[in-house]
Amino acid sequence: MKRNPAAIAVSYFAIFVIWGSTYLGIRWAVESMPPFYLVGIRFFFSGLAFLGLALATGRLTTWPRPREVLASAFLGLFLILGGNGLVSVGEKSVDSYLASIVICSTPFCVAFFNRVLFRERLHPTRLAGMVLGLAGVMAIAYSGSGIHVSFSWGMLAVVGGFLCWGFATAMSKRLPVHEDNLVTTGMQMAIAGGIALAISWFAYAPLGELLPAVTARSWWAVLYLTTAGSAAFYAYNYLLKHEPSIRVVSYSIVNPLIAVLLGIVLAG
Repeated sequence: MKRNPAAIAVSYFAIFVIWGSTYLGIRWAVESMPPFYLVGIRFFFSGLAFLGLALATGRLTTWPRPREVLASAFLGLFLILGGNGLVSVGEKSVDSYLASIVICSTPFCVAFFNRVLFRERLHPTRLAGMVLGLAGVMAIAYSGSGIHVSFSWGMLAVVGGFLCWGFATAMSKRLPVHEDNLVTTGMQMAIAGGIALAISWFAYAPLGELLPAVTARSWWAVLYLTTAGSAAFYAYNYLLKHEPSIRVVSYSIVNPLIAVLLGIVLAG
């Protein structure tokens, strides 16, 4: 598949900047909406929209084979349901900037899985860059009196989410996904979102009973995550096809800066 430098540059911008803003969006959304309802609504309808767009524009030239559907289901479960879902659960009690700081160690997680699963070695220059980036993020978090993180259930959920995300990112290049990124992303979203809605049906009260308590700020956050956040997820899948995974996850070192700045400006 031909490499498009412009598309790659735009995709990096999307996962660097847009995803940095989604931490605050998730925090505002789960203020009054249960986390898995958020994940279900956000990704199920985005997935259907992506698949509909692929069909309408003629990009769905070949129907997905069973193994491609299974590969998308696997990635959707780990990236969206496990990764994004657990982070959404964690942000019920963990500040958005702190969640982004935990997730900034994603490059180390991906490098670990690449090494264990595929015997890939990490170049010393890349390792030095990762360490420098992590140090910079920790400097952002430093309060002047020390860095202390309480491993509450919320924090453990965030850590579990980043482990799921790192594992799926390492596996992505080894799985037989559909040739069209719009179709692959749509299947991942629709499958994971559908499962999240099914979980919500058993875990929470019916959505109709919860709707009156959902605030306007949460709905605006859901709308932003469903549109801009899903576009960034599409960009992430595109980069995983064309770029080394360890380079793609460099977004996790930039995201905390965006999250912290937005937290200061918009959330005090």
